[in-house]
Amino acid sequence: NLVKQAKPSLPVTNWYDTGLLVSVMQGRVCQAGVSLLTDQDGLAMLRDASIGHIISKLNQMIAVEPYSTSKGVYNFFIGDGACRLNGGVELTMHLMEGYKAKCMTNLFIFNNHKWAIEDNLVAEAEKEHVLYNADFYDLIAEHGKVAVCENDLELRETIAYLSAKTDAYLQGKAPPGISMVVVRGLDVTMPPVLGDIDPILKSSEMAFMREVLGKFSEGCQHKIPIYGCSAFEYIQYLHIFMEQMPEGKKFQYVCGRTDIQAAHMCGFTQPEGKCVLFINDVYGINSIGESLRQVLSGFGGKQLLLMIWHPSVMQLMDHFHLHRPPMVWPSLGQELCKYYVRKESDALFVEFEGRSNAQHVTSKVTEALGAGTPLVCVNVLPEQERDYVSLDIRVKAC
Repeated sequence: NLVKQAKPSLPVTNWYDTGLLVSVMQGRVCQAGVSLLTDQDGLAMLRDASIGHIISKLNQMIAVEPYSTSKGVYNFFIGDGACRLNGGVELTMHLMEGYKAKCMTNLFIFNNHKWAIEDNLVAEAEKEHVLYNADFYDLIAEHGKVAVCENDLELRETIAYLSAKTDAYLQGKAPPGISMVVVRGLDVTMPPVLGDIDPILKSSEMAFMREVLGKFSEGCQHKIPIYGCSAFEYIQYLHIFMEQMPEGKKFQYVCGRTDIQAAHMCGFTQPEGKCVLFINDVYGINSIGESLRQVLSGFGGKQLLLMIWHPSVMQLMDHFHLHRPPMVWPSLGQELCKYYVRKESDALFVEFEGRSNAQHVTSKVTEALGAGTPLVCVNVLPEQERDYVSLDIRVKAC
C-alpha cells in the first residue's frame, strides 16, 4: 500500500486464491483497514473461488505484453493444495528460466500440507486430504529465488528483504524478477461448519447411497473404489457414509489430486470391473469424456456409477458457496455424458429428487447395476430444483 501511495500510476496488484490461510490473511488485511490492492480479475476469481485460478493469472502477467514489458509490482497468494492443482511451482520455475519480464513478481505459497477447508467441513483431518509435499518444497528451497520460511521470524525477515528489493527496483537500482516464498508454521483452527449431522444421517440421499452402493458391492472380494476430489457438495455425505455406515466398509475412497485426475481414474480397469465417481457439475466434469469412452468402448466388463452433486441454494448466503460461480444452472454434467453414449442400453440417466422419487430411482438404479449397464448416471438435484412439474402450454392474452 505504501508503494501504491508513493507511485499512484504504477501497477501494484495482489491476487488471492481460494484457501483457508489465504482467506484468513485477507480478513486480517481488511481488519487492518488497508486495501487488498486487487483488481477486476482478482474480484472475479474471488467470486468464483476457482482453485488455482491465480496461477493462470501469473502466467498471463509474465507472458503477455504489455504487462510483461512494463514496470509493476505483483503479488500472488495461494495455498499448497490449490497451487499444485494448477502446476504453480513448475510454472513459476518455467517463467523464471524462460522469461525476462520487467515487473517485480512474488508468489507466496502457504505450505500447511492439507486441504484445510475440506477438513473443516467434516470436522476432522481426512487422510485423503493430507498433502505429502515436505520433501518437494525442501528440494525447491535449494533454488536461489526461493525462500522457505519455517516460522514468524523468518517470514518477517523475508518480507523485509523483498520490501527493500522492491524499493531498489523502483529506484532503478535492482533488476526485476520473480521470487517464490514458501510459508510454513502458520495454521489456524476454525470452528467446524459441519453442524448437526442428524439431517444427513436421516436424509433420502444417505438412504439412497446405502441401498444402491450396498447392492453394487455385493459379491465383490475387493473394496470398490469411489473416486472424487472432495467437492463441497458431497464431502459430508461421503465422509459419513465411509466412516459410520456398514456399507461404507466395502468401499475405498480415492481422492484425486485434481478433478481431472479423479475423472481419469474412473475410466481405467478396476479391481472388480466397477467403480464409483462423485463429481460436481462445474469442475467435476473436466475430462469425464475420455473416461466415458474407455468405459463404453471395447468388449465390455466395465461399469461406472456416476453421481453428480449440486449445492442447495435455499437462502441468500447460499449464493456465496465456495467453488460455485452463480448462475450455472442448468446442469451440464448429465447432458455432457449423453454425448458419449452409443446406444440406449449402454446407459441409464436418472434424476434424484429426494423423498418424492427416491424409491423409484433406487429401484431403477439397482436394476440397471444388477443388469451390468456400463454407465449409470445419477443427477442428485439440489433442493431448489426438486418436485417441479414441467408444463408445455400456450396461453393467449385477451
